[in-house]
Amino acid sequence: MGDSRRFSAFADLIERNFAPTLAVADIAGGKGHLQAKLRKRGFGNVVSWDRRPKYAGPRRCYHFGLFDFRSAPRGYDLVVGMHPDEATDHIVMYAAKHRIPFAVCPCCVKPSATRYEGYRYEHWLQHLASLAEAARFRVTEAGLPISGRSAVLIGWPA
Repeated sequence: MGDSRRFSAFADLIERNFAPTLAVADIAGGKGHLQAKLRKRGFGNVVSWDRRPKYAGPRRCYHFGLFDFRSAPRGYDLVVGMHPDEATDHIVMYAAKHRIPFAVCPCCVKPSATRYEGYRYEHWLQHLASLAEAARFRVTEAGLPISGRSAVLIGWPA
């Protein structure tokens, strides 16, 4: 089980770094906890994406399906992910493709959009940062005050 503070801590970081007027894509948003935390901080335009059928149903501001950077629609000003598993590199690639900022807190090494054959978490973070930097992004790393995987990569188009 993840740290119950993770969504609040990540929403705080997003609030400190980005304007609440942005249209936000919350990738692998699960039950919508991050979306709810962002809305409480003034982010009124948040859409959560999740591919798992257990979260299906008529829900406001939800997109049920796989987030793939090659086919996901335009229209977002910021893309974020809290422990997004296989969607982690899709977040970085979507941001690079559409020249928008991103914030991602990877939980594990599960590439699905890019070629990566390592297994060490630290190298995975370096790989993600290098993808963004190759697309002319300025990337910083921050940490969340939570237990478990707490490194966050934040990227802005140069």
